[in-house]
Amino acid sequence: MPPIVNPTSAPRPVRSDYRRFHVFFVVSAAVLLAACSTAQSAGKKNAKHRSSSTVTTTTAPDATTTTTKASGSGGGGSGATGTAIAGTHAANTVGATGPCSGNSPGGVLGGACDLQTPALQLTGAGANSIAPFFSKVFYVYNQGNHNVSVNYSPAGSGAGVTDIKNNSVEFADSEIPISPTPAQGNGGTILQVPVDLGGVALSYNVPGAPANVQLTGDQVANIYLGNITDWHTLIPSVPSGTKIVPVFRADTSGPGYDLDQYLIDTSPAWVSAIGTNKPSTTWPEKSAPGAVGQQLNTGVATYISQTPGAIGYLEYAYAQQAGFTNAALPNASGNFVAPSESGIAAAGAQANGLSDSNFNIVDGTGSAYPLANFSWTLIYLDQSNVNLAVVLGKLFDWVTTAGQAQATSLGYAPLPANAVALAHQTLLQLQTPSGQKIFG
Repeated sequence: MPPIVNPTSAPRPVRSDYRRFHVFFVVSAAVLLAACSTAQSAGKKNAKHRSSSTVTTTTAPDATTTTTKASGSGGGGSGATGTAIAGTHAANTVGATGPCSGNSPGGVLGGACDLQTPALQLTGAGANSIAPFFSKVFYVYNQGNHNVSVNYSPAGSGAGVTDIKNNSVEFADSEIPISPTPAQGNGGTILQVPVDLGGVALSYNVPGAPANVQLTGDQVANIYLGNITDWHTLIPSVPSGTKIVPVFRADTSGPGYDLDQYLIDTSPAWVSAIGTNKPSTTWPEKSAPGAVGQQLNTGVATYISQTPGAIGYLEYAYAQQAGFTNAALPNASGNFVAPSESGIAAAGAQANGLSDSNFNIVDGTGSAYPLANFSWTLIYLDQSNVNLAVVLGKLFDWVTTAGQAQATSLGYAPLPANAVALAHQTLLQLQTPSGQKIFG
């Protein structure tokens, strides 16, 4: 079982000095209660300004972290061999000849060519929800291409968006794309690539309650508004006086955005109480005074597991690994659906015209689970370091194709074909500052 990636065993706010260091893969004590491999802190996150000659190797669970000399250029920076631009570096990236070579610096994008890259260590930050998936796919990718290792800090979407806008990481991840589009940061235009398809579970810890209790959107809204406070009201088999303890994400989050959107769609009481029909990554302040805020999915999972009567929203992957019981919610067809890989896949299949400005798949129809979402990796369009551009493009092209084989066992669903196509076409846009395309 791959580890849950978490920046610390106990959730805490991410400070700017904390994010200066690489946070490697650590098993969440709240969910798995086991330790995983850790990596040395290695300089500042911005690899564009590093000239390190070592690569931290992504390791399997229970393995030790190793460092090896990079066979190619490092992260780049003034004076590093990988910093020059344009076609002169085709030989330094994927080789001057062979089926994966081409007139563009990065050669061919796709298939087996995605495993042919320069040696590089990448640093990213962002969504906590995608951490179990990233942990597994980055490890599997490293086994097929030892040249590339990844340090990813799952500090939350808000932290990731801030970091990529500040150009202090090489990639970020967010469940909610940056708007307006095209997104902009200190390094120019930011590309947004769909990389995974997940869902948000509404999990509860109520002794004696059955699994998959059916809750309407209006009931969930009134739980969070403090209007329903006794589980006996919702589940007659539970003793009267069993207090409901609603839990929410205290940090900005994609799961909170999705539940907010769902409640806006299904509960007039919710819209009236929060005073808007626009969802937010910040949980509405007008929710119940008795509601409890926790940091990240790991914080929510820990609180639910330790608190009888608690109910909260978190990424389904975390709920699945924690063994939580989850509510079944009605979708737009009126069908009550509990979170599952098949229900999440059914929601993703309804993503017509998917783009970074048209991404909402909440409250689908048929067999779709109504709290499903895509996660988006954020990368700068203009890349002055060709080696870095090649590694980013090929890594995430692999993640969105062959890497999707890892999704189902972790509580996600493979990307639908239109999302895979969108990811590939977006990565083909990578270019040098002069406009030369990295891939043919």
